[in-house]
Amino acid sequence: MLTNETAMRATCDAFFGAVAGRVAGADLCFERSTRAEVERDLDGGTRVTAHASRGGLVARLWDAQGRCLEVGLGEPGPMDVKLRVEEALEALAPLAPDPEFALADLPNRANRHFGSDSVPSPAEQRAPERIAVLVGALEAMVGAASSPASVLQLRARVYTEVEEKVVCDDRGLWRTQSIASSFLQVEVQARGEATRGRWVERVGDVATLDVLCGPGGEPTPRVEAAARKAIARAVRMLEARALTEVERAALTHVIVDASAMVFVHEACGHNFEADIVLAGHSGLFHASGAPVSERVGSAAVRLVDGPLDPTDGVPRGFGTHFIDDEGVEVETVVLIDAGRPVDCMHSRETAGRLGRQSNGHGFSDIGQPRLVRMTNTSLVASAPQFQQDDLQAFLSGIALGLWVEGSNGGEVTGDGMSASFQSGRLVREGRLTDEWIRPGMLTVRTRGALLGVEAFHGPPRFDRLGFCGKGQTKTVSEGGSTARIRLSEDFVVGC
Repeated sequence: MLTNETAMRATCDAFFGAVAGRVAGADLCFERSTRAEVERDLDGGTRVTAHASRGGLVARLWDAQGRCLEVGLGEPGPMDVKLRVEEALEALAPLAPDPEFALADLPNRANRHFGSDSVPSPAEQRAPERIAVLVGALEAMVGAASSPASVLQLRARVYTEVEEKVVCDDRGLWRTQSIASSFLQVEVQARGEATRGRWVERVGDVATLDVLCGPGGEPTPRVEAAARKAIARAVRMLEARALTEVERAALTHVIVDASAMVFVHEACGHNFEADIVLAGHSGLFHASGAPVSERVGSAAVRLVDGPLDPTDGVPRGFGTHFIDDEGVEVETVVLIDAGRPVDCMHSRETAGRLGRQSNGHGFSDIGQPRLVRMTNTSLVASAPQFQQDDLQAFLSGIALGLWVEGSNGGEVTGDGMSASFQSGRLVREGRLTDEWIRPGMLTVRTRGALLGVEAFHGPPRFDRLGFCGKGQTKTVSEGGSTARIRLSEDFVVGC
């Protein structure tokens, strides 16, 4: 049972009582998050948020003429909500009728709770104390690795959060979800005699603080490994160099590590969000939902969005939810298979307009209207023949290539994006060298970004965690298997 679920039922009942007989249908989504967070600046200053809570209710009303209004109501009680209903009905009445409006049916209307029956709050996890110990351990690691030749500084952000959600409607639906998420970003900056180095690592999952630290705040092996990598790479970047003009001209391939696949989310994934498709803003689909091209990637490409395959029966991935904010169970959706567009991500509304079923991708920031959003987006091999587990075989035939790793985001353009990478290593005559290259950019065009993919290496990884903005913020991750991509005018390296 959720915290204060009885009071929330009373508010929802009051809402549905107030709209009964006055609209064709109505639904609600209520979310509340409770968070503890610590931020540590490079100069050692620390900001501690021991407790932060926010919540909100979003209501959707529609009438028989297809007028639909979705509006945030804040956190009203049973008496206040009736006044808010009257305001919403006044706003609904002058809207233009929309004969194409439809909400796809819920595939399953069974009332149930998703997630753990009891998720400990940040206070119950002793989060502020444990996070303080964790940050102290990171400071000690960075301090021990610092030297006169490479002076190191640490910036860190750590939080743990519990989110509770209710989705209900005027037909008796009552679905709830309790989910924890925890996140760490550790940034190490190195200062040499004449150069600078920097590296950022992120660790996170839909899990309690235990994913980041032990009962006393000691770092988990996963966090310790991420911190050591950030230290080593920041120092390594002190010796990195730029590509020469000759090398730039001779590059034929880029090898994109899973940690550098932000372009998979920005340049590719957004174009499969059905609200963007319907608005006519997708680079891969017409507004009718028909693909612009029969092929959007090579035969090696499969692009997928959804919860990660669990090994213990519990969905994983930083962007994971059990249900979306319309109460639909979140499905794993194959967007591209063997290079061909297969499906889009849908909310109930976009699915209704296109005659499809929702696949559970309707999400909102707390108290905001629901939009189609990604969860965990992965680029993987479409068939076993495109998966090379042997590194030598994977790199065979590349005269000069660049293996890129890490990303700090990028800039989206009208037909693609420029995405950063944190480091590069040269591949010469099919072998990965120890020649390190400074940070740079990958510039890709949406329609051709995946056409040059030739092969994949290693199991899928999701090291790139993020917070996607689409007028709202949602946790996401992107990754997959390391991809070998032939350079072209659609995929360019700049560094």
